[in-house]
Amino acid sequence: MQIANDVFEISFNKGDEQFAQKVLGVLEHEQKCIMDFFELDKMSKKVRIIFYNDLQKFIDLQTQNGKYPNRYQGWNVATVKNGDIHILNFDLYRKAPQHEGTTFEDYNKTLTHEFVHACHEEILIDKNIMPPLLMEGIATQLAGQTKYKLKSTIDCEARDLIENFYATRFSYAFAYEIMGYLLDTKTHEEVLDILRAPQNVDVQELIDNTNEYLTQSRSLSPRK
Repeated sequence: MQIANDVFEISFNKGDEQFAQKVLGVLEHEQKCIMDFFELDKMSKKVRIIFYNDLQKFIDLQTQNGKYPNRYQGWNVATVKNGDIHILNFDLYRKAPQHEGTTFEDYNKTLTHEFVHACHEEILIDKNIMPPLLMEGIATQLAGQTKYKLKSTIDCEARDLIENFYATRFSYAFAYEIMGYLLDTKTHEEVLDILRAPQNVDVQELIDNTNEYLTQSRSLSPRK
């Protein structure tokens, strides 16, 4: 079964129509703000949202997607593939590691996060190059996922965030803060230029500048 608007097309199982309608309502509230940020008048195609009620099918998708080629990371509950959002249904989502007790608001922030990825892909100069650091940074920021806000500075090597982002502890928090620094200190057009070609950034310089910014703005101390 499906429902749709001008941007989204949601596929759902019989009996889940009310839930799908609620999700679509939230996304309709968010879509203009996010598309305006990326200066998009429209998407190249409708963004399909597929809810998974079978964990193994979602695991198969993730390993085929090449994001986690060796084994499925249990905390991962959603992904974008070919501009479409794939996400565990609400019940399976709440059973995933690190997502126990997830609220409907948290679930919708994840959907918004994934929509940011879909919009970001629309403006990439080279869609074959999608470094995760800034992609996850802008997604967590625009989705309002403040749970990633740090209480200390970034304490990892640039190489970790470039070569091993998804296996690096606190990587999403580091990405959130780095993008927060860019949003607060750069013009909107400068940020878009960075997001169009994220592979060109100097990650070590970003880490250093973000730590200086965090220390000055929040009086933070180094992580221990």
